[in-house]
Amino acid sequence: MITPKASSVLVVHQASVTRFGLTTLLKSKRGFKVVGETSSTPVARRLFSEIQPDVVILGLTLQHGDGISLLRDFRKMNPAARTLVLTAREDPLSVQRAFRAGACGYVVTQDETSEVLRALDRIVAGELYVSATVARRFLQMLAGGLVETPGDPCAHLSDRELQVFRLIGSGLGTSRVAKELHLSVKTIETHRQRIKHKLGLIRGMELTRQAADWMRSAARSSMKYSNLLPLTTLMSLASSGDDQLGDFVLAFLERL
Repeated sequence: MITPKASSVLVVHQASVTRFGLTTLLKSKRGFKVVGETSSTPVARRLFSEIQPDVVILGLTLQHGDGISLLRDFRKMNPAARTLVLTAREDPLSVQRAFRAGACGYVVTQDETSEVLRALDRIVAGELYVSATVARRFLQMLAGGLVETPGDPCAHLSDRELQVFRLIGSGLGTSRVAKELHLSVKTIETHRQRIKHKLGLIRGMELTRQAADWMRSAARSSMKYSNLLPLTTLMSLASSGDDQLGDFVLAFLERL
């Protein structure tokens, strides 16, 4: 009997403990073999090109770059590779942009290890996947009117602009943002100007304040809905099972 070839896995995540945990987890999972790991965006591009992994487990917050740009690069370099996002971000905008950039699955750090393994099996089988945690949080925020839509100003920012906006909201100045993204200060200043124009802002202080408010709002929304049970109006959908929840969320994201 011929043993099926194990799928090669590249782990790209900022947290070393997460990379270690995933590597250890997959050693006990038949059908997968970790062939590389890194926390750096440039190194991830190099490893992906050299190793040509079947699967990538990817965080969205990385050193010297971000996961969304890597998703696009990976899709261009090898469209057949399957990428599973593993992140702490649960907001619908991050989920939507990740799938648009090329993600095949999306799980969050609070998910059980069994959910990560299930997601890997599903995306290797050619399916799209979101964890039950992401699906339920999305539905709760949708019912509360907190899902990002094209009418939201931030929805008009490009992925790079949104990345810069997040870093500004985290308290980083222009030089720090440039260093974090491996870009010139002039390029970041250009992004800042474009963001201010799109958001109808004039002064840099207004941009800093709005970015910080946006980050705080996202954090509060995540905490507010983290302990809620599915709303009554969603009970029939929730009772149909996690797969149906995931399918609903994926279909809704495609329409945004």
